[in-house]
Amino acid sequence: MKSLRDDLVAYWDRRAPSYTDVILKNLDGGWDGIWADMLISGFPSGAPETLRVLDVGTGPGFYAIILAERGYRVTAVDYSEKMLEQARQNAGPLAKKICFRQMDAQALEFPDGSFDAVVSRNLTWNLTDPVRAYREWRRVLRPGGVMLVFDANWYAYLNDEEKRRAWDLDRKNTRAAGVEDHDSYDGSRTMETLSLSLPMTPRLRPQWDLVTLLDLGFPVVSADLTVWDRVWSGEEKVNYASTPGFLIRAVK
Repeated sequence: MKSLRDDLVAYWDRRAPSYTDVILKNLDGGWDGIWADMLISGFPSGAPETLRVLDVGTGPGFYAIILAERGYRVTAVDYSEKMLEQARQNAGPLAKKICFRQMDAQALEFPDGSFDAVVSRNLTWNLTDPVRAYREWRRVLRPGGVMLVFDANWYAYLNDEEKRRAWDLDRKNTRAAGVEDHDSYDGSRTMETLSLSLPMTPRLRPQWDLVTLLDLGFPVVSADLTVWDRVWSGEEKVNYASTPGFLIRAVK
């Protein structure tokens, strides 16, 4: 019998080619530099070539690409082999500088203290056991290492009528603005169904994350609630007005 995780992997395998289109937009028009600057400003001190960075749930490779391009020693993992194929293709010549591994973000196959930084984007909401994942990410960080998690309350509207109305308004505003509706992709309703079974969907975030990370032993945690205004394009801001992104920083 298939598990929820199996269903999620199958979904992301199917989604891999179309999700690359999102990444290519992020790599265009200077947005790669904006995202990279945001990450690097939160990293431990040190020259790029001396810092080991783990990109968890790399998807089509956005973080891995922009960090490898700037000289960081990047390892990128994803549970979906199709996503890793897209990441290698998107990285082009940089793929030789990135260590790609198929791996479960909730059960990493690295020794303790292997990395100076762990980064992820739009992943935690999609995990079946986010507490286990955060525990693992902390384990593979060296003392003084930094974890940077970008995410949002992507499917909170499934459990809250007020949020549903705000989400519906986003859909209307995308049409009025004449921009692509990022919820119109093939399979969007499938992800809604899967999200109803995910533990993060009803959570109030990033409050839940901050409390959890403190409980797991991170002595320093913080959340930037306005980061979305700096890293999202105008099209993204229209699409996601009701679900603003946040950045969590935790120091081991």
